[in-house]
Amino acid sequence: MLSRLRLFADALFRRGRFEKSMADEMRFHMDAYADDLMRSGVAADEARRRARLEFGGVETVREECRQARGLRLLDELRQDLIYARRQMARSPLVTAAALVSLALGIGANTAIFSVMDAALFRTLPVQNPHELYYLGHTSGSRVSTSANYPLLERYRNAGVFAAVTAYEGESFVVKSAEGVERVNGQFVSGNYHAVLGVPMTLGRGFSTERDRDAGENPIAVISDGYWSREFARDPQIVGRALNVRGREVTIVGVTAPGFRGLTPGSTVDLTLPMSMMALDEPEFFDARDGWVSLSLVGRLKTGVSEAETLAVVAPLFTRFWMEPANEWARRGPNPEARWGVMAPASRGSGELRGRYGVALWILMGMVATVLLIACVNVANLLMTRATARATEVSVRLSIGAGRARLIRQFLTESYLLAAAGGLLGLLMAHWTSSALLSFFDNGPYPVLLDVPLNAKALGFTAGVSMLTGLAFGLHPAWRATGVALSPALQRRGGSAARPARWPVGRALVAAQIALCMLLLTACGLLVQSVRNLKAVDAGFTRENVLLFDVELGEALGTTEGRLRYYDELLERLRALPGVQSVALAKRSPLDSSSELRRIEVPGFDAPSGLPGVSANTVTPEYFRTLDIDLIRGRGLAEQDRDGSEKVVVVGESMARDWFGSAEALGRTILLGGNRDAMTIVGIVRDTRHEGIRADVPRSVYTPLAQPTESFDGSVGVPDELTAMVKVDGNPSLLAPSVVDHVRTLEGGAVFSWVRTMQQQVDVALLRERLLARLSTAFGLLAFLLAATGLYGVVSYDVTRRTHEIGICMALGATRQMVIRHVLRDVLFMSVIAIVIGTGLTLATARTLSAFLFGLSSRDPQTLAFVGASLLVTILVAGYVAAWRATTRDPMRALKSP
Repeated sequence: MLSRLRLFADALFRRGRFEKSMADEMRFHMDAYADDLMRSGVAADEARRRARLEFGGVETVREECRQARGLRLLDELRQDLIYARRQMARSPLVTAAALVSLALGIGANTAIFSVMDAALFRTLPVQNPHELYYLGHTSGSRVSTSANYPLLERYRNAGVFAAVTAYEGESFVVKSAEGVERVNGQFVSGNYHAVLGVPMTLGRGFSTERDRDAGENPIAVISDGYWSREFARDPQIVGRALNVRGREVTIVGVTAPGFRGLTPGSTVDLTLPMSMMALDEPEFFDARDGWVSLSLVGRLKTGVSEAETLAVVAPLFTRFWMEPANEWARRGPNPEARWGVMAPASRGSGELRGRYGVALWILMGMVATVLLIACVNVANLLMTRATARATEVSVRLSIGAGRARLIRQFLTESYLLAAAGGLLGLLMAHWTSSALLSFFDNGPYPVLLDVPLNAKALGFTAGVSMLTGLAFGLHPAWRATGVALSPALQRRGGSAARPARWPVGRALVAAQIALCMLLLTACGLLVQSVRNLKAVDAGFTRENVLLFDVELGEALGTTEGRLRYYDELLERLRALPGVQSVALAKRSPLDSSSELRRIEVPGFDAPSGLPGVSANTVTPEYFRTLDIDLIRGRGLAEQDRDGSEKVVVVGESMARDWFGSAEALGRTILLGGNRDAMTIVGIVRDTRHEGIRADVPRSVYTPLAQPTESFDGSVGVPDELTAMVKVDGNPSLLAPSVVDHVRTLEGGAVFSWVRTMQQQVDVALLRERLLARLSTAFGLLAFLLAATGLYGVVSYDVTRRTHEIGICMALGATRQMVIRHVLRDVLFMSVIAIVIGTGLTLATARTLSAFLFGLSSRDPQTLAFVGASLLVTILVAGYVAAWRATTRDPMRALKSP
């Protein structure tokens, strides 16, 4: 085998040498035979003539030698490619139409696949990622990965893992000579980089740092992107200091370019040791009165399976859950015991996959349908061209060409079209991917995906192109080579095959219409859902409100300093022209945040099974700014400050569910870990704060100017708030002046994510809007392809029947009669296609149910509207094609073959 491969490679890459050697060898044999004849007395000329006759055809022998070396197939392939290129150049319109159809279909598939690969499939660039597992817990209904530090130590001491590490996402205020900025980062345990096996570009990562060393010698690791963006890839960066949260930290390493943390869609530019958390939260390492967003990751021991590890993890967590210190966690609607679970961490956390996974799969199905419609279009074009080449095929078959050889020739043309369409599709995929990524780049934490043109994307495009070439090329090739020779040679350009009762071209167009019906119905349902979601009365205004986030630096670390800064910020905003009211809040509606806190009502037996309440800290004008109606009592006032009676305003659902028919006003409550009792002074209208689809939360609002005391004795004011400004006109026009005005305030605050309330609502509906917009684009593309395919098939069918139409018109048929006859066939085909499309839609409707709002996935109005629109469009296309055919002179039509 190796010898044959070596000979093939030598003949392939040294073709001239092989041809010369073959010619020399044949010449040697003929000369040797001629010499033998001349020695026997035959004249020289006669001897050479007899030697050539005896040797046989030189070209035949050469072809046999080439075939023996495996070169004949390559030569024929080269000839087929040259011929295919010529055929494509002879019919530029057909070629252009096919290339555009394929480029659109392949490009859309490649773009969606690239985004899916980055969001769903890509593994972490760390050492042996398949050995990493998230350590979560469940009661059987849903898995939670929230944890606390005592649980981390419990897993470490169990000895069941090779190592366990933890991380918690955070944003940091970093101060430099250029100013202050907010940087995405994380707190991690001291063995984080060593456990994961994170590759480093410079320096080192965290390997043996002790978490409980309370910020001694604080260090930091930065990302390659941050190193490039802020330090111009300075090779001396290791050892330099950063001012983070008002403290100096020393950079000890830079992670490799591919590592962005364990949360796909986000980036980690700054990593700090968990020991620094103790400087601001001394109780963090021992607190067991709540779950925090601390994610635990363990690496399996060598030779120990996942099942063996889980057999230890599950009961370990159950014992931890049932300990008296965790009694608070067993309150609420799910008090039953929980057990530990393990989730693969090789692809990072599952938030992005959980939010966008199903949506991306639906989009992949849509673009696959678009590609199928494009293949049908190209197949119809090739069948039309193959019919015109029937005489050529008949001649080639008559002189000895095999049918398999001709099919290979036709498939070569198909594959060449598919390859060219794939190359154009790569360009379209680049543009489409950029548009998709820009769509994700919204909100305070945009989804950041790296979608390079890598080997996986190229392989996917190549595979799709080859399958596409086979899909649209095989049937036209088989049909084109199945002509009857005599009739085909006698008829100029026609096929001798009897036309089928249901021609393949019409069947393919019917399939296009059915698939188009499926896509357009999905598009209509998704667009109506987004419209319904935007029309929901969420309990707050979306008009004329500007928002931006404020994050204070450590220079304003005291309660008095922060309150003084916030008061000055409010005064400056109120002084701007056109401003009606201004408010600050820890959370704003639909900002993707959540703060569920437990509540106690002294002297009152609350209904069992109620979860905590949704807490928010606001300034007095919060309700006026967002037009949240006051139902009873009073709202918050400027007099509700530190030193006065602690007050709280609650939502109507909270008052109803907790107090029933009893009066909620005047009741005192304890919120979370606060020791201060607060009196309910007002009840306001409910708002859909957590999400438009979510249930209305039981809300409580506390005054920003009344810091409450926790069980550990600490009193604090949030260092991150959202400012809300209600204006007279368009808030977008006021945004630049607002931000420029407040940036002059002293204190080193960071202002970010300036947006209107409507933009914030759009971000909250990002997944639904993404599906609606892309499905609209794909549905319109499928509609255009289907309409084009129908017009082409009807035009060809009418052209093929020109002679028949001429006879009918010569015998007295009017143009309207001919058009009605054509439209009757089109209508019959269309109705069948729409019925099939409706069946497909009903069969797959459940897939979209999770993304619909306010209507059924089998909404009859949408089905009827899409079906009627398709039918009208099809009839118009058929009418135009038929009208063009009837404009020809009957006498000329009679003379046509």
